[in-house]
Amino acid sequence: MTPYKLQLLVTIALAGFSGFAGVWLGTHEFHPESTSPAPLRLAVDELTRRGLAGLTQSQKARIDDIEIRYSNKRRKLRSRMAAANSQLADALAVEMRLGPKVESSIDDLKGVVGELQHETVAYVLELRSVMSDQQQVVFDEKVVAALMTPS
Repeated sequence: MTPYKLQLLVTIALAGFSGFAGVWLGTHEFHPESTSPAPLRLAVDELTRRGLAGLTQSQKARIDDIEIRYSNKRRKLRSRMAAANSQLADALAVEMRLGPKVESSIDDLKGVVGELQHETVAYVLELRSVMSDQQQVVFDEKVVAALMTPS
């Protein structure tokens, strides 16, 4: 086998493996149903569903609307993260170094992760805005504690 054919075979094998790894990571690591909820998510759910005393029907309805909107945004962003991760794997298979395609893919992935973080903070603040001053005190304590918990 000539060196050219050997290099071609290795490149094809690496590209196939990288594509498979990107898809697998995207569907397993970034899939919302396959991961444990983060401490913040658990704290918010506990407070809004079970643990926050005195929520009115109006507050519960507004919180449900906020939850639905955030869940949809989060699902779309996680899907974009999986796609960006797959693109990174493809770029790495082609360049096999920190070349321009790999760097661009990393930047795309960081951008989507940043969007998810921004949406999560906006979600928490929007939930907070629905609450009374007394409810906000309890909510704030739980959210801060959750953010300080290693995930």
